Amino acid sequence: MNANTKILALMAALAAGSALAEGTPSGTAITNTATATFTDPATNQPATPVQSNTVSTTVLPKPDFDIVYRDLTDGTVATTTPLPAGYEVEVLPGGEITTAYYVQNNGNVNNYVVGLAANTTGTPNAPAGVLYFLDTNKDGILGPNERTAGPVTQVTVPVDDPSTTQDEGVVSIIQVIQVPGNAAAGSEYAASPQGTADVFAAGTVAPRTEAAGDLQYSRAKLYTPQLTNNVIDGDGTTPGQQNPPTTVTPPGGTTPVPGYTDPTRPTTNIVAISGDLQVAYPKADGDNIDDTVVFVNSLTNGGTRPDAVRLFPTDQTGQGRSPIGTLNPDGSFTLPGGVTVRFTDAAGNSLPLGEGGYPTLTVDAGKTVNYRTVVTYPDYDSDPASDPAPISIIIGADSGNDGGLETNDTSTNTVYPPQLQFGDATPALGSTPTPAPVQTVVPGAPAGTGTGANTDSSAVFPMDVANTGAYADTYTLTGTVSVPVANANGTVTNQTVNVRYFIDTNSDGQPDTALPSAPGAGSTVVYTTPVVTAGTELKVFAVVDVPANAQATTLNGVTTLLTVNQSVTATYSGITRPDNNDQIAVTSNAGGVALTKSEPASARPGETLSYTITAKNNFNAALKNFYVTESNANPSTNVFTFTTFASVSATKTFTDGTVLYRFNGGSWQSSTIPATGTTVTSVDVGVDTNSNGTVDGNDLFPAQGQLNITFNVTIK
Repeated sequence: MNANTKILALMAALAAGSALAEGTPSGTAITNTATATFTDPATNQPATPVQSNTVSTTVLPKPDFDIVYRDLTDGTVATTTPLPAGYEVEVLPGGEITTAYYVQNNGNVNNYVVGLAANTTGTPNAPAGVLYFLDTNKDGILGPNERTAGPVTQVTVPVDDPSTTQDEGVVSIIQVIQVPGNAAAGSEYAASPQGTADVFAAGTVAPRTEAAGDLQYSRAKLYTPQLTNNVIDGDGTTPGQQNPPTTVTPPGGTTPVPGYTDPTRPTTNIVAISGDLQVAYPKADGDNIDDTVVFVNSLTNGGTRPDAVRLFPTDQTGQGRSPIGTLNPDGSFTLPGGVTVRFTDAAGNSLPLGEGGYPTLTVDAGKTVNYRTVVTYPDYDSDPASDPAPISIIIGADSGNDGGLETNDTSTNTVYPPQLQFGDATPALGSTPTPAPVQTVVPGAPAGTGTGANTDSSAVFPMDVANTGAYADTYTLTGTVSVPVANANGTVTNQTVNVRYFIDTNSDGQPDTALPSAPGAGSTVVYTTPVVTAGTELKVFAVVDVPANAQATTLNGVTTLLTVNQSVTATYSGITRPDNNDQIAVTSNAGGVALTKSEPASARPGETLSYTITAKNNFNAALKNFYVTESNANPSTNVFTFTTFASVSATKTFTDGTVLYRFNGGSWQSSTIPATGTTVTSVDVGVDTNSNGTVDGNDLFPAQGQLNITFNVTIK
């Protein structure tokens, strides 16, 4: 049975082009003594055998060797495909592969020394190292004790004993190919043990190194990660990334697109999805603290190994990109412009920090896992002068199953910050607005919308609604002016006048189309703009129609201009900007003073004649030094020639002041009767509004104010 085993091994070796150890061991003495046997002729009996002299021959060395795979084959090169089973092994960067070989003593020299070296000719990439270990138990596996014993550079191979059924002329070794830590995915590293020893050839013994055609390569093939960095995965039960079933409508648009709300700010931030791009449209938050948007991204591991993926911001999409920014001790990244980026798991928990301090997300083979990208940036909306651009964050995902620190895939998240400027029109977008010149109006004149006119009752202010943010929006405009008006009874009250808003649709520089309006809070009116795209401005015109009874803004030498209070609010972002620096001057009108008198057409001597005088201020400004005089000195007046003064009384239509009387040019008094014995030839009636007991230039008879005076005289 044992003999058969050895014959089978020999047959296998021969069939494979290899040979087992051959020949008598070197140094063996081959002795020989011849013996002659015969019948003695004298006795006709067998004679004593006759022996020759003994001769001896010593077997000389005939050394030879071979290194073969465990299946006793060889003859491969670095790129041979396929290699025997078990000799091409998938490996991770920084790893190693171990493969087993036989070193065969094919000669007759015992304790035959064969030197070992690695041949890497033709390897696509040079290994970090190649080592050889003795496989002492010949199991083809590098055990702990065998590794501890250390690498070898030569082996000693016994000669085969032809007297046994075993092949003693074999030593088992293990080759270790070490792969660099930065090995690229899919790269290959090959090596073959190559022996050197004395061999017998051409009648002589000399050193020989295995020929290139007699080698037996092993190959380490780097694992290729199948990693996809993508937008949010909306379906954890289906392999790969799936968009969520929810939709959002970006500001300024009308068509829903796939998207979701910021998981930490669902009422203020929406995220729209387009391919491998996510765009956030944050609203203003009304504070001056840095703003934050949270995106949800996903990683899909399509490979066969779990993957500890490092995440970082990078500068371009695609593979092979390096991290950018400053990696902080907590795993966050600081980018230019005051932007920080950090990564958490899908629930918002911080990711563990892996090699190099990078946040690391482990994804099992064949799985898709969501994670959060938290972007913090300056609070642009609190400063109208800021001009934010879109903040694009390219997220790099680096597989832990390949070498180096560079992206295997990227996904892009972009924040579109809002911004709004509002003020008087400027020549260019983003220029600092300055208050427009004071607009002068004439109450009672026709209304108008033309700019530059000071002859109508309308003030027109060209304004800019500048969308200096990163996304489109619509805006609502409101404006009011508190206008003092003179009432018919002489009182002055404040009337709230709503600003009307127009745009210039025919580009002639003049307002021509009113914006749509609707009732607002209280008595205000709200006007709505069309969509204003990012980086553009809408020219609007604020028109204030002053009431016909508006009081002049210059009274008693003091000018108090009317302030136009305007406000614009972005429909989506919610940013509100006021503009309260435009002013209106109201001129004095030509209303004049209306003075009428009525009395009976006839009366008899001795009868009392009662008649009235009505005086009204039809100006839109108060009158100073105003009083009514009844005197013979008046034209066409002889009332005190043919009558005797009996009494006078007066009422006013306004509340301020006291009616005073003056007789014959004397002192002003509140009594309606002159001193006893006075012959009245003139009566003055006025109103003391500053309570100094007289009617003078410091008293203001209000616009639309009226005096109703009644005289009683007796006809002589």
